[in-house]
Amino acid sequence: MKNKLFKIIILSIILFSTIVLVQSCAVSAVSSEPMKFNKETAKNGLIIGSITFPKEKARFNGYFISVKGKDSDEKIAKKNSTEIQISPEQIWKMKHKGQLNNGLTYLFAIERPEGKYEISSIRLFTNSGIAALQRTNNLSSFSIPFDVNKGEITYVGNIIFNEYAGENDILFSYENNYERDINAIKIIQPTVDWSKAINDLDRKIEYSK
Repeated sequence: MKNKLFKIIILSIILFSTIVLVQSCAVSAVSSEPMKFNKETAKNGLIIGSITFPKEKARFNGYFISVKGKDSDEKIAKKNSTEIQISPEQIWKMKHKGQLNNGLTYLFAIERPEGKYEISSIRLFTNSGIAALQRTNNLSSFSIPFDVNKGEITYVGNIIFNEYAGENDILFSYENNYERDINAIKIIQPTVDWSKAINDLDRKIEYSK
C-alpha cells in the first residue's frame, strides 16, 4: 500500500513539473491584475488581439500563441519573443472559456519591447495524465506581421483557429474585429486608454507555401 502511494506521489510530482516546464516561457493572455500601461511613460508597446475556436469542446489542454521577434540581431529577437498562453477550462471536461462568443473567443493583451514581430505558430499541449505521454505539437503554416512602437497600442487582429479542421479545411484564418475586441478589453482592463489603439486595416495573414 505504501509503495503504491509512493508511486502515485512521484507520478504527480513528475506530471506537475512537466506542466510547469511547458508553461514556463509563456505569459497569460490577459492579466488578472489592472494594467498600468501609459503611453507617456511606457518603455514598451502594447499589443491586443484575439483568437477564436470553432466549438465549445477544446481538443487540447493548452494553446501557446508564438509572438516572434524579427530583429536582425538574433539575440535581441530571441529575447523579445514570447508565447501567449490560452488555457481552456478543465475541471470536469475540457471546454473553451474565453471572454467573447459564448466562450469561443479569447482576448490577449501583452507588452513587448519596440521592434518588428510576427505571430507565426501555435503550440498545442496535450496532457494525458501520464508524464511520459505528455506531448506538444507546433502548427506554423502562417504569419501575421506587425510592428510594436514604444508607448503605442497595436491591434493585431482576430486569429481563427479551426482545431477540428479536416484535410481539405482551412486551419487558420484572420479577421479584423477591432471594435468588438477593443470594447471588450475596455471592460476587463478599464485603466488603459484603449481608444488610442492603432488598427491597420491592411494587415493580413500570410500563408507558408
